Amino acid sequence: MATQQQFDTVLKNGRVVDPTNNIDGQFDLGIRHGKIASVAETIAPERADDIIDVSGQIVMPGHIDTHAHLSSPFNSNVDRAYGHAMLVESGTTTALDLAGDPTSMVQGMIKRGAGLNVASLMGLVPHSTIPEDDPRPSTLRDAIADVKKRGGYGVKMLGGYHPFTPESSADVVAAANEQMAWVAFHVGTKDSGSDMTGLREVPEITGKGRLHVAHINSYTRGMIDQPHEEVQEALGMIERMRSQWITEAYLAQANGTNGKCDENGDVIYNVAQNCLKARGYPTTDEGVKASLMDGYGSALIERGGRVIAVTGKEAVDIWEAASTDASLSYPVNPPTSAFSLATAKYDDGTFRVDAISTDGGSLPRNVAIERTMALVAFGALSMDEAVIKLSYTPSRLMGLLNKGHFSEGADADVTIVNPGTGKASMSLVAGEMIMLNGRAIGKGGTWLVLDEGKQAAEATGLPYQVINLENSKLYANWN
Repeated sequence: MATQQQFDTVLKNGRVVDPTNNIDGQFDLGIRHGKIASVAETIAPERADDIIDVSGQIVMPGHIDTHAHLSSPFNSNVDRAYGHAMLVESGTTTALDLAGDPTSMVQGMIKRGAGLNVASLMGLVPHSTIPEDDPRPSTLRDAIADVKKRGGYGVKMLGGYHPFTPESSADVVAAANEQMAWVAFHVGTKDSGSDMTGLREVPEITGKGRLHVAHINSYTRGMIDQPHEEVQEALGMIERMRSQWITEAYLAQANGTNGKCDENGDVIYNVAQNCLKARGYPTTDEGVKASLMDGYGSALIERGGRVIAVTGKEAVDIWEAASTDASLSYPVNPPTSAFSLATAKYDDGTFRVDAISTDGGSLPRNVAIERTMALVAFGALSMDEAVIKLSYTPSRLMGLLNKGHFSEGADADVTIVNPGTGKASMSLVAGEMIMLNGRAIGKGGTWLVLDEGKQAAEATGLPYQVINLENSKLYANWN
């Protein structure tokens, strides 16, 4: 008689939701050696080394955040590595660090890691991470090759902060595509803004290439037309670029920006300018100060091992102590835009915007799961659809074929959600618990690198996984 399989851990009596395998019901989930070993109506207790009762809770593949911030390519008044624990506490198991620096990210993972799987992009900042204002193709090729060797997935253009010309922006896309590196774009060039004018340029900048267009909701804030008109225009653009773009949007009302001003007292960055204009404040140091004092804007500060937002005089003091070069936040994302972008579908039932992200991490707005569950409670999404947007599709976007589902042999990355609160109560990565009752208990993390970054990853001593972007949606059917 064959010996029955023994499990390291069994998650018992939860509502297991896995649309990939057409599973939605009360099941036991068996984990062995960090992998999914069984989804069964019942697993005998004696077959499990450890049993975790998740009765009444939703058991879903781990949330994969395709836009988070865990490092920075330039100086910041807060340590973005705090974002590891902040993401874990929201239920995230895997994150794409969008626009930091892989070397900085992994240093933060060693120092403040909480068990996440993380891939990292380098933000392109002139005279910092790249030596030219409008980098030449040869400069870009060298920079991209270097970041891949240092363990990065690729690069991101920061058009709302450090814009290039449209021509140089197109060169970035082409150079990254040539090396099959990830390339993301916070839209905006020297000819446009971080708004619908910038988004309108992106199809031509993309050319025949592939591009991750970051946080679509950031360009539908009503800066050019009414928000609902901008949403419809953005969705139409996404449809036309369907085979070339991957997209995500986040559900928080608050954004993140920087309040830096020049020697004349003028706000430097387009994103911060737009935040002030949205409520009629002047785009000057006096406008920033007034917005913080009025409670419209907030400043970010580390407190108790997490980053929080504060307003009023305390916020002004933080901003001034940083010589205005401080991380700020404004509630500029219309809920109607967020709702439309999260739920819009093509005629075939697939979603127009691929994934729900946070644009959080070290920014205190890691509400992807909580807000998506609110959409489920409202009836705007089914639970299956929530898992598709939070887990399965993000896994396909990033080429993480062994995540986002509970097939036998898949990575045992799991998020458990309390349906009453809509918040994650527990999560596991590779079968190890990293969060319990809303508190991070994991350490370190797993670095997701390309083949060129394998040596850099080995040198850290951290667990790592080599990813092939040929398996990603970004480069699906790429010639």
